[in-house]
Amino acid sequence: MTGPTAGPDRVRAVLAEVDAVGGFFAVSTRDDEAADPSWRPLAALLAVPADGPDPLGERLAQVADGLGADRRVAASLLAQSVASRSTSVLLASAALGVLPDLAPASVLHARPWAGGALPLWADPAQLTGTDLAATAPDDAAAALAEVLAREHVAPLVAGIRARASISARLLWGNAASALAGAVRVLGDARPDLHAAAFTLARGVLVHDSFAGLGSFVPDPVHPSGLGFARRTCCLYYRVDGGGKCADCLLHD
Repeated sequence: MTGPTAGPDRVRAVLAEVDAVGGFFAVSTRDDEAADPSWRPLAALLAVPADGPDPLGERLAQVADGLGADRRVAASLLAQSVASRSTSVLLASAALGVLPDLAPASVLHARPWAGGALPLWADPAQLTGTDLAATAPDDAAAALAEVLAREHVAPLVAGIRARASISARLLWGNAASALAGAVRVLGDARPDLHAAAFTLARGVLVHDSFAGLGSFVPDPVHPSGLGFARRTCCLYYRVDGGGKCADCLLHD
């Protein structure tokens, strides 16, 4: 996206504010993380290595073993968890008025993990972004959708499918659900960002890559007032005792 540049200090401040939400929004920008050799570009973690350890493949096996589920189910649930990271961080940042350049090949780093949210570190020496303050909402949503689709979701889908036989559309549906989940979390944790996040997410969901995967619906029980109805199934119901997610298309 072309537009006014957001400098490193501004981007870092926005990411610190996003990090404060915690959970899937957590992203470190600490300088001392550079000394940790376990960090690697996110793109490298998603790609199947030619040799040596495969952290994503190992995590997939752990999920399958932990859930007692087959590899396809584990792949779906792992993909949704990983997708929640980039979608949450980028959505919240855009709602704060900055679209950071978190290029997975250089800026955004991850490391092997044994559970919970995938750890993320954005290299502060490379931070830059686009200032969205004067950008029309539709244009901001289109820019966010393009970055999410090209740089984050497509490589994740390819990486998961290289390790398990699973539908690409199902995995894209997981990413759409992860985006909707981020809106709902912000509605509770940062109600001041909820309207902006909802507008952005709704715009993302009409982008070519996400169109037809789901839509927002009212949910008076949730603090955000929003629910989501997806058009694909994450397969969680196949886990023993798993049941159906709130946004599952298998609900009546």
